Formats: sequence, C-alpha cells, structure tokens
Amino acid sequence: MERTIKDLINHKNENYILPFLWMKGEDEQIIREEISKIYECGIRGICVEARPHPDFAGPGWWHDLDIVMEEAKERGMRVWVLDDAHFPTGYANGLIEKKYPDRKKTYINYNTLDILGAQNEVTVHITPMLKPKTSWLDIGKPIDKEEQKNNKLISAVAAKLVTDGIISEELIDLTDRVVGEFLTCSLPEGPWRLYVVYETKTDGGNPKYINMIDEESVSTQLEAVYEPHFDRYKEEFGKTFAGFFSDEPAFGNVNGFDFNESIGRKDMPLPWSEEAKTMLTDALGEDWRLYLPYLWNSSEEMNQCVHTRYTYMDIVTRLYEKNFSKQLGQWCEDRNVEYIGHVIEDNDQHSRLGSGAGHFFRALSGQHMSGIDVIGGQVIFGGAGLERRGVFKGDGEFYHYTLGKLGSSYGHLDPKKKGRTMCELFGAYGWKLGVRDMKYILDHLLVRGINYLVPHAFSMREYPDFDCPPHFYARGHNPQFKHFAHLMHYANRLCHIFNGGTHVAPAAILYHGESEWTGEYMKMQKPARVLIENQIDFDFVPIDILNNLGSYNGNVENKVLHINGEEFKCLVIPYSQYITKELAAFIKNAEGLEIIFVDGRPEGISNIVDRLEASELLGAIEKCKVVSLSELASVLKSDGIFDIQLRKPFKDLTYYHYTKENNIYMFQNESAHETFSGEIELSSGEFAIVYNGLENTFEKLPLRKENGKAIIYLELKPYESYVVFVSDDDQGSEFREYRPVSMKISDCEDTLDLSIDWNYSLVKNIEYPNFGEANSMKKLMPISKENPSFTGIIKYEKTFNLEEGPKEGILSFEYIYEAVELWINDEYAGMKVCAPYVFDVTNYLREGTNTIRVEVATTLDRDRFNHPEPPFIVWHDAIDPTGMFGKITLSI
Repeated sequence: MERTIKDLINHKNENYILPFLWMKGEDEQIIREEISKIYECGIRGICVEARPHPDFAGPGWWHDLDIVMEEAKERGMRVWVLDDAHFPTGYANGLIEKKYPDRKKTYINYNTLDILGAQNEVTVHITPMLKPKTSWLDIGKPIDKEEQKNNKLISAVAAKLVTDGIISEELIDLTDRVVGEFLTCSLPEGPWRLYVVYETKTDGGNPKYINMIDEESVSTQLEAVYEPHFDRYKEEFGKTFAGFFSDEPAFGNVNGFDFNESIGRKDMPLPWSEEAKTMLTDALGEDWRLYLPYLWNSSEEMNQCVHTRYTYMDIVTRLYEKNFSKQLGQWCEDRNVEYIGHVIEDNDQHSRLGSGAGHFFRALSGQHMSGIDVIGGQVIFGGAGLERRGVFKGDGEFYHYTLGKLGSSYGHLDPKKKGRTMCELFGAYGWKLGVRDMKYILDHLLVRGINYLVPHAFSMREYPDFDCPPHFYARGHNPQFKHFAHLMHYANRLCHIFNGGTHVAPAAILYHGESEWTGEYMKMQKPARVLIENQIDFDFVPIDILNNLGSYNGNVENKVLHINGEEFKCLVIPYSQYITKELAAFIKNAEGLEIIFVDGRPEGISNIVDRLEASELLGAIEKCKVVSLSELASVLKSDGIFDIQLRKPFKDLTYYHYTKENNIYMFQNESAHETFSGEIELSSGEFAIVYNGLENTFEKLPLRKENGKAIIYLELKPYESYVVFVSDDDQGSEFREYRPVSMKISDCEDTLDLSIDWNYSLVKNIEYPNFGEANSMKKLMPISKENPSFTGIIKYEKTFNLEEGPKEGILSFEYIYEAVELWINDEYAGMKVCAPYVFDVTNYLREGTNTIRVEVATTLDRDRFNHPEPPFIVWHDAIDPTGMFGKITLSI
C-alpha cells in the first residue's frame, strides 16, 4: 500500500497550517487558552501577529511571545512571526521615523508647463516646479515644507506636443540651461511641453516606511524586527522558531488601494534610489534623463517610450527582488529559519506599483514558499468570474481563474520553494463565512495546488471583535469552533497528500507582467479561464525562468519544456503588443516546442529601440501558431495537449494531478447548483481508490480500460470534492466498492418522510450544552423566522419506528444552516460541515423505536443585531436563515 494512504489511515500527517494569532497584550491565561484551542484543531503551527501590540519588540512583547514560545515548545508546535508592528510590512517598527529619516522612501515626480515655440526667449522659474501643485483644496493638509526644500532637479526636458497630450519622440534636454532657480530658453516652432522631473521624499506614500529598492533602507527592517527576535530566541531558530512572514509589502509610492498604478497609465510619483539611477544610466546611456517624460506620457511613435518604461520597471522590480525579498530571505536562510508571506495580488496589482510589488515572481524570489492571500470575498461560492463589489471593485475572473494558480505555479517551478505554496485565507469575509463556504474556498485552493495554509485569524480580544472577522474561537462564542477543527484536520490531510511530489500539467501560460508595462495586452486570466473550464491544467511561467532555465532544473528537449520536474507540451502566450528580446530568443531556440500566441502576434520588442534589430527578432515568431481565445481549448485538445478528458462537458469540474508513489488526482465540483455525474478519462492506470478527505475514508473505485486509457466514474454534488489514487497495483482490496449516493438511494426499497413533528431547543455556544426549554415544531421552518438574532446551537429531536432493522439506511436533509452533528439512538453518527447533508446510518438503526438528535451550528452573522454597528462596513451581504428545514428523508 502507498505510504501516503497508510499515513492517512494511521493519522500520521505533518502539519501544514499556521493560523494568525493576534497579539494585543492579553493576559497570560488567555494566551495559553487560545493556543490550546489552536492545538485542539490539529494545528501544530502559529503565525503570531501584532494587531497591534502596545509594545511590539519591547518588554511587553517579549513577555507575551515567551509564553507563546513556551506553549509551542511543550506542544511540539512551531512559531512564525509577522515581521512588523502592523501590516503592511515595511514600517520597520517605526525605526525610519525614530532613527533613520534619511532612509525613508525616495521618488521621482514631475511638473509640466506648455510653451509656444518660435517666440522670444522665455524664462521658467524652476524652484516652485520641484514640488506638487497645490490649491484651496489642499488647505489644512499636512505638508513637510522643510523636507520639500531638499527636493532636487533631475531633468528639464521639452517635448513637442502632437495631440491630446501625446508627445513626439523629438525631445530637447534643457537641464543644463538651468542656472540657479531659473531656466531660460527658446524653442523651435510649434507647441511644446516642458517636463521638470525632480527627486523627492515628500510626494508619495507613507514617509514612515522603508524604501524597497534601497538596500540600506531595507536593512532597517532587519535591524528593527528580525535581529531583536534572533537575539532573544537564537537557540530556538530553526526549531520552535520557524521564521518570518511578510504581509503585503509594496512599493508604496502612493497611498491607498486603487489597484490601477500601472506605469504610463497613471500619473504618480515613482520609486527611486541611487542604485536605480545608476542602473538606468547604464541601460539608457548618458541621455537617460532625456527619456524620463515617457514614464508618465505616451509618445506618438511608442518606440523609445516603450523601451524607457520597460527598462524602468525592469530595474525597479529587480531592485525590489534584490534589496528587499532576497535580503530578508538570505538573512533568514543564514540563521536556519524560513521567510514566507505574500504581496497584494488583487485585480492584477501583482504587476503594478503603488500597493503592488511590480512583478509577482521577482517580489517572492527570496521567499522559501510561494504565497498569496484569499480574503475579503475574493473567492466566493457560485461567483466564478463575476465582478466583486465592496470597498473596491474586484475582478472575479482574476480571483477565480488566476490567483490560486499564480501562487502555486511559483511553488512548483522554483527549487527553493520545494513545491510549497502558502495561502492566507478566510479573513475579512465577515461573520457570514462559516465552515460551509470555508470548505469550498479550501477545496478551490487545494485543487489549484495550494498546500500550506494561514487561516485568518484567532483573535484573543473579547467578543465581538470587529476587526476582520470571522474569528475561529471568538473567546468561546463561535458555535462552529468544533466544526472548524474538523475542517482543519481535513485540510492537514489534504495538504499532506499534495506535498513531496510533482504537479502534472500539459500547458504553460506566460505571465503577463512585462506585457502590461509596455502596451496593449491580454490578461493571463483569459486563457486561464478557457483552460480551466476545459480541464487543461497549466502553470504560469515568467520570462525570467524561460531566460534562465538552468537555474530551475529546466531545458527544452523532445518538444517538451522542462522546469523543475514539470513537463509542459506547449507555451501559451496571451496577446502582447510588445515582447522582450529574451522571450523572442527563447522562442527562436525552443526547437519543436508548441508555442501559441492567443489573438495575435506582437508588434515590437520592448527592450530594443533599433527597429531593424527588433524586426529580425520578430521574424523568429512567424513559425508560431496564432489561435483565437475562443478556439484555444479545441486546438490544444486536437494537438493532444491535455491530461484528462470528460466524456461529457462540465465546465465547473476542476482537477489537480500530482505524482508521488503513483498518480493522485483531486476533483472538485465548483458549480453552485449542478451535480457532476460522469466518466473521466485518465492517461493511465489499472486500479483506483477514491478518498473522502472529510470522512477520512477510502473506497475501491471501479476502473475500466479503453484504448489504453483508464476510465473512472464519479458523482460530485456542489461543495463536494474527492481525491483519487491511481496505480498499476491493486491497493484497494480491503476497501468496499464505491457507490455514488444517488445509486445507494435508488437501490433502497422504501423512503420515510421525517420532515414533521420535531422538538427543538436553543443554546448560545458559550453556554453549551445547557439547552433551553424544548419547543415543538409541526412543520420545520428556519429558526430565524421566530428568532431573527439567535446564533448558537439548535438541537432537534424526534422518534420514529422501523418494523425491522434495514440493510441500508441513508438519511438526507434538504436544508441545514450550516454545520451539523447527528446522533442515532444516542450513538454519534457523524458531522457535516457543508452540503450534501447526507448520512449513511445503516449501522445505527434498529428494529422498533429509533431516536434522532440533530445539532445545527449557525454562524455568528445574525448576532450583529445584538451589538452596535461596527465602525466600518466593507460590503453588504444577504443574511442566511438558521436551522434545519425542508424535506428530511430516510431511505431504507
């Protein structure tokens, strides 16, 4: 029997979960109790976060963290530390403001004025142009006028205006004409725009944050947070102390979360450093300052303009990689701990400035796991591809079809990450999020390759804590805490299955980051959606990896792209107006590899100005196919580029193929309404076992061979997922044969309707199991109709008679909100955290009188009516009913 199957049977999985534990200066007893509750969930890791702590990295913090470390060590748990006094990472615990004001963020910004040429000589007062324009709207806003005096002129460049703000690539450098505070010049005939570009520390984001592209500034983060923790816990580094977690570090050149800070598409101050200046000079030559207007303004020719934008973004994202991500990662590596975390990916911010980090893969380069987050309603049941409306508009197509795959791709491809991808999940969904939809979100991530989890969050503040719920224990108030624990055991088991092996996917999709920097482009979620809905799995691959395959255990051989053990039969390139010379060179040299451009070939090379040289490189791509987005899946399948096939289409069946001892598949039904019931064609195998992870049970899955392919049949209702182990040896002889629930019910001879005449009673979770007075309910209806604000546990009881003990008994509940436990004749018959609420009760029924006890756990959503309105409302949600209602049947 496979080692993985034995591990699951014997409950011998490792730990893959490290939830946030929010530290706010609580009493010792509370800290110890909360850790014991985390331990009850089968979780053996913690990520400690100051939220905020009143004395982070001070005596109070060390007192509290000592308690955490002591508890963790005694329990065999590991501790991670979120690496700042508050998120996002980069505040350096206030050390920039307190000690190193010279290290704060630096930017370049600009002002303009228009000049009509062929006139008399004009004079421009440069000094007031070295700071932002202001108006009456800015009265009362804080302005650091003293720091503004340090702003420095970089360039003064005149550009000929063409139309609608577009400029010609006919530029005149006037920088050397500036004498003192004034520029005096005369310009040729026509309308001209003068760009005054200057260096500043005042115009951009939070002045208390480090400069991500300056090595010395980033070292402040180490000095303020990392080194004090090492000094205190060095003996436990690599043991109980596991590492550090960066939360949403960003360029931060502007404040806020507009998610539109794309170079050349938004007016904004831009990240800057002396090293960036040196690299820009090397890349663009001695005339580098002449080209700076292109960072904000498009040109008519879009030649040097494209080159300048690409070069700037390439430089600052590589400096972010070197000075931030790799500096922190290397510091951790040198001390035998790991560095993990995530950046903001929302709405394609992963390839933008502002709250983004410019390039997903470079930003996470120094980390020892890949990482993303799914919080605040990003992935929702039944919401595939739909726009999200909250504080911000959300791109549902990105969240559903790209986010999880983006994270796991880097985990798969980078040897440093050892196949591991972490996701922070569940936070800020609100109290409506219970274990039912947590299970869906969890499966959505697992089937996309996520295999480490950071549930958000365990809060020790007294309930209700309005900070980004749900909170899993909530000081004993959460009715679903035991069900959450059940879900976490499931999560650890599934993560155990999908660690230590290799992902199998037939296609690679090019990461679109560089394409966005330069021109028109197709978002990578477009082909990703097509492939997912047609069961063609893939990884996103950046140009950096294609350009350096040797560092990723890769090559192109026998028409296959090999990267770190993965084998891709094709490279899909979403439409990009411009590509890099590195990509063009890869295409030229990738002999035999199927390379497909979606919706059109590129028009130019982003990092070459010489049009003849660019034309020669573009000639190499003429051999590549161009396929419309709508035809992409059918073309791939006709070329044999697929791994599994469904005998009948079902766009909401997602899958993940993994190899360890043998082949392992996970299947999830992501439809909100339709049941998947059909045959699945696998590439090989002689025997199969189907695994129900929630129940931790195995069944032998019938498999037949047809034209050398292995055919299996599965039935998956909404919310359901299964794992299938496929091998050439029979490993399921001791297991019963798989029969879908619908088949079991149809084989039954009789059906009893148990929908009426129930007794029920209520209890708040904090008072469980002391239920209140029992009431009767003739016809079941939601408890929320009688008691709209009740949250807690609802106990239902009834008796019924059977003339004889049945050979089979299937108990089905139509509607339950939302977690349930069942007892038959006072014997525990199981727990369900989500639909379908169907129990096999064959072994619990008996001839004569039988009793049923059902305990339904609500979310805490309706408890909001019993408390003051929270200080902020992120979005509005429909409120689910509570309790159990609809048809309840016993099939025997």
